[in-house]
Amino acid sequence: MSILLKNVILEGRQKDIFIEGERIKRIGENLGVRAGEEIDGYGQKAVLPGFVNGHSHSAMILFRGFSDDLPLKEWLEKKIFPLEAGLTEDDVYWGTKMALLEMIKSGTTAINEMYWYPEAQVEAVREMGIRAVIGLVMADFSPLGSREKVEKSYKGIRKNLPDFISLSVAPHAIYSLSRENLIWASDFARKNKLLLHIHLSETEKEVEDCLRERKMRPAEYLEEIGFLGENSILAHSIWLSDKEIDILRKRAASLVYNPSSNMKLASGVFPFERARSAGLNISLGTDGPASNNSLDMFEEMKFASLLQKINGLDPTLAKAEDIFKTATVNGDRAIRADAGRLVVGQLADLMLIDLDNVSLLPGHNLISDLVYSANGSCVSDLISNGKIIMRERRVEGEEEIKREAKKRADKKRNS
Repeated sequence: MSILLKNVILEGRQKDIFIEGERIKRIGENLGVRAGEEIDGYGQKAVLPGFVNGHSHSAMILFRGFSDDLPLKEWLEKKIFPLEAGLTEDDVYWGTKMALLEMIKSGTTAINEMYWYPEAQVEAVREMGIRAVIGLVMADFSPLGSREKVEKSYKGIRKNLPDFISLSVAPHAIYSLSRENLIWASDFARKNKLLLHIHLSETEKEVEDCLRERKMRPAEYLEEIGFLGENSILAHSIWLSDKEIDILRKRAASLVYNPSSNMKLASGVFPFERARSAGLNISLGTDGPASNNSLDMFEEMKFASLLQKINGLDPTLAKAEDIFKTATVNGDRAIRADAGRLVVGQLADLMLIDLDNVSLLPGHNLISDLVYSANGSCVSDLISNGKIIMRERRVEGEEEIKREAKKRADKKRNS
C-alpha cells in the first residue's frame, strides 16, 4: 500500500510526502510519484506527528459523566468498581472502539492502554487501526488481575498480534499489589522484553501510606524491589521528592503527565519543571474518559501548560513547544515506537490539520495555536502505521460504534 500526500505544509513549507508500506519513504517538492491513494492538501493542510496518548483506560468511556465531582477513593470504591464488576468482554470491546473513535477524531495515532479484558481491546484496536500498547493488568483485588491471568493472556494474544499492537505488563499500583506480585510483574516484563506500566504517587495519601507502612516513599520502594528500569512507564507521578526524581532519572523511566484528571480529582500538580530539568522523559496522557472526561489531546496540551503556569505563577513555564513534544515525540519514546517525527524512514503516524479551521486563524504560530486555541475538530485526516484511518473527518463504521457503545452504557446505568 502507498499514499501520496500532495501540497501539504511541513514546518512552514509546502511539500509532498510519499508513504510506502508503514513508513515514510520520500519527502520533497512535487515528487510526481504514483500511489495507491492520494490526499491533496492544496496548501491548506499542515502535516504533523500524530499524538501518543501515554496513559488511558479507554473502555471507561462507558462511565463518562457518571457520578462526577467526588473524591478519588469514594468515586472508585463506591461508584466505579461496582460498575466494573459487571463489565463483559463485549462491553469492553465496544467501549474501547468508542474511545478510539474519539481519539482518532482528535489526532491520536497511538495509545498506552491499561484496562481489563485485553483480548477484547486488541480486537477493537486491530479493527480501528490505531497503534497501541495493550496492558495486561495486575491487581490483587480481582481474579482478572492475577499472575495466572496475565500469563494466559500473554500466551494467547502474542501469537497473532499485528505489528502495530504490542503488550505491556500493567500492575495497577503499589497499594493494590503485594510486594511479591510487583516483583513478579517486573521480572515477567523483563524476561519477555515488555513495557511495565503502573500508576505511581497519584495522591498524597498514597505517599503517606507508603511512608507509614514501609518507611520509604513509593519510587524508593519500587527501587528497593528492583522494579524500575528503562521499560517503566509511570502514570501520574505527582508527589515525587527530589530524591525520587533522581532515582527515576538514573533508571531512565518515563513519566506520564495527566493534567485534566489530576485537576478534576484534585490529586495534585505534576512536577513538570523539576522532572524536565532532571532530564526525565515526560509524555502526556488523558487518563480514563470517566475521570477526565475528554480524550482530546489538544485540550490536554492546553491544560498541561496552563496548570504549570498558574501553579508556579510564571507564564514562561511549560512552553508550547515543550508541551507539544510531550504529546508526540516523548510519548513515542516512552512506548518505543519508531514514529514521532516526520522524517524519511520513520513510521507513518501523522495527522493533517485544516489550517482554515477558525481556531487556527490568523495563524501567527502553528504550535502555539495547536496548544492554546485548537481542538480536535481541526484534524481533517489521520494516518497510522501507513494506513488512512480517517479521511475528511469520516471514520469507517463510526455510526455503529456510537450506537452500540451507547446501548451498553445505558444498560449499565439502568442496572
